[in-house]
Amino acid sequence: MSTPTSPPFDIHVVDAGDLVLLHARGELDLNTAPGLDLALVPLHPRRCELDFADVPFTDSTGINLLVRHQQLAADAGGSLRLIAVSGPVRRVLDISGTAGLLLTSPEPPPPEATGP
Repeated sequence: MSTPTSPPFDIHVVDAGDLVLLHARGELDLNTAPGLDLALVPLHPRRCELDFADVPFTDSTGINLLVRHQQLAADAGGSLRLIAVSGPVRRVLDISGTAGLLLTSPEPPPPEATGP
């Protein structure tokens, strides 16, 4: 019997000089968060934007990681903001109260993210 593992979490980094864009793909959870953690540490003094449009899931581990790195970036003179999120991730941000902190411009959740 095998144990379930998280799908791969990939990060593509584009350094545009005054801005670093990180495009993430995959689920962000306890098993995959260390990769994003390592990618963000050297970028704290930079202006960074994360594209999470292809991240279908995050749990509290991912939210805690993003909030922690947002604060560390601010302390180092940089910034960290999400520029795009999938519906399910937006819902987690809304429920956790972190949408206003992490999103560049909070937008209404897509129709599929709202429930009855």
